[in-house]
Amino acid sequence: MALLDMAQQYLGQNEVGQISQQLGVNPAVAQSAIAAALPMILGGMAKHASQPDGAAAIQQAASAHESVTDDVSSVLQGSALADVAPGGAGGGAGGLLGRIFGQHRDTVQEGVQQASGLDPEKAKKLLVMLSPIVLGVLARRQFGGQPAAQADPGQVAGALRQEAQTAQRQSPHVGGLLGKLLDAAESRGA
Repeated sequence: MALLDMAQQYLGQNEVGQISQQLGVNPAVAQSAIAAALPMILGGMAKHASQPDGAAAIQQAASAHESVTDDVSSVLQGSALADVAPGGAGGGAGGLLGRIFGQHRDTVQEGVQQASGLDPEKAKKLLVMLSPIVLGVLARRQFGGQPAAQADPGQVAGALRQEAQTAQRQSPHVGGLLGKLLDAAESRGA
C-alpha cells in the first residue's frame, strides 16, 4: 500500500471534522484540501531528501514523530495550538516545515494553495497539521519497527522519491503541480 493511502487511513471523518473546524472551512473543503496537501507534502519531502543533509533531516523528523499515528486526534489538537507564524513551529527555518521541506517550503505551500483554494495561512496551518501524520506513517512504513534513527538516509531518499511518484500518478488534481516540484529537483541535479 502506498504511503499516501496509509496516511489517508488515519484521516477519518472525525479527523477531517477537526481539520475543518481548525481551518474554518466546511468538511468537504477540508477533505479536498487534505487530498491536495498529502501528495504535495510527499513531493516536498522527496525533493528535500534528494539534497545534501535533507534525507537525514527528514529521517530525524520521522524518528521524532514515530508515535504520532497512535493518536492522530491529539496530534491535530496540538497542531491547532502550534505557532505557524514566521519563526514558529511551522514557519521559520527551524520549524517542522523548514526541517522537512528545506528551501522548498514555500513551493509546497503554494502548491497546496493552488490545488485546494485555501488562503496562505490556512494552507500553512494544514501543512503543520498533516506533516507529523505523514512523518509518523513514513516511520512506521519505512523503518518497520526498527528505530528511524538507525535507517540509511539514502534509503529514505529513494523511498520518498518513489512514494512521491506514486502520489503524482494517484492524484491527478495535483499531479501537474507535484510534477513541477519533482522535476525542478531533477533539473538542478538535486
